[in-house]
Amino acid sequence: MADGYRALLRDRRFALLLLSAATGEAGYALYALSIVWLAYREFGSLSVVGLVLGVEFGVYALAFLAGPVVDRARDLRSVWLVGYPLQAAGAFAIAFLATSRSLSLLTLLPLVAGLSFVWDFTWPATNAAPPRLVPPERLFRANGLLAAATGGNQVAGYTAGALLLVFVGPAGGLLAYGALNLAAAAASAGLALPAGPRSRPPFLSGLADGFRYLFGRASGSLRPFTLWGAVQGFISPAPLLLLPLLTSTRFTNPSLAYGVLFASFGVGGILGSLAVGAANLRSRVGQLLVGALAAEGALFALLLLVPSALPSAVPLWGAIGIVDGTYWLVFLAYLQAASPPELLARTVADGYLLRGTARTGGALVLGVVGASAGVAGLGGLTAAYFLLLAAGTLAVPVLRRLAY
Repeated sequence: MADGYRALLRDRRFALLLLSAATGEAGYALYALSIVWLAYREFGSLSVVGLVLGVEFGVYALAFLAGPVVDRARDLRSVWLVGYPLQAAGAFAIAFLATSRSLSLLTLLPLVAGLSFVWDFTWPATNAAPPRLVPPERLFRANGLLAAATGGNQVAGYTAGALLLVFVGPAGGLLAYGALNLAAAAASAGLALPAGPRSRPPFLSGLADGFRYLFGRASGSLRPFTLWGAVQGFISPAPLLLLPLLTSTRFTNPSLAYGVLFASFGVGGILGSLAVGAANLRSRVGQLLVGALAAEGALFALLLLVPSALPSAVPLWGAIGIVDGTYWLVFLAYLQAASPPELLARTVADGYLLRGTARTGGALVLGVVGASAGVAGLGGLTAAYFLLLAAGTLAVPVLRRLAY
């Protein structure tokens, strides 16, 4: 196991990918923590937080438009060298408006949408990179290492973000997010990932090819797998909405509690990713997904029963992070392994069209539920949804038996 990780780290190109992705994810951790708290603090409504997240996730769903562009790129490095600096510019703009007290929904929402749209290009490029560097049998370990490294930097981002929330405010996190995006661009400058000789169809033709494959019979289990991912995507914003609601209503120092629990959630994601990546259970993809869903449902049910104090909440949110991180790593690794190399960015991005659309609807609906029914209502709905989804997955043979 350790030898497998060391071999990956000795590969200079993989090490640069790791550095660039980890730096970018550290910045995204600051953004994810700061933007939710900024929206909640500025506008005082969980429904507004749901709207902000809905715009973010809705634009993420447009990644299918970026898929053909990424697949046609002669070198993935060009995508990062353009995308990361643009994300930095958007973060700086939000921070400036927040500190000058001139931020409104009419300015925040377009900037969030712009940041998300640029992410639509950098994210497929990062996910298209591992199969260009490692063979299929090493994808679990490569993704586990990437998830662990990016998760480690996310924890640093969460920790820094918690301190910035307390001493500076969310605008400080956005400024740091912009700086880290510039650092990620610098790291990717040395990472050449040419596509090699391949046909480059026109944009619309390439777009149609991606959808035709993913939703046609040739994709095999990818089609039901993608549809199922959309069903799970609806409930996936729940942790992001529960955290500000829980900490603002049940903790005496909401800013500190929010930062600490968000960091605990991130640490759990690292542990889950490392464990699953090291185990390399390629023959038990379906079982891992069922287990992660069932465990997450049980943990959200437990969340409603434990007292609202950091000593009990920190390990609980860490455990939620473990199963949440496990689900995402397995989902992504299967998409990468089951997709043809020449269609990889399109397959991943096209699949996210459904998942991202569902996440948008989920963020809007769950935001309203949380605003009207509080922690108990939102937490109970989340727990029940995860448990029912686990049972439904177990009952569908093509999902239960997923492997590669």
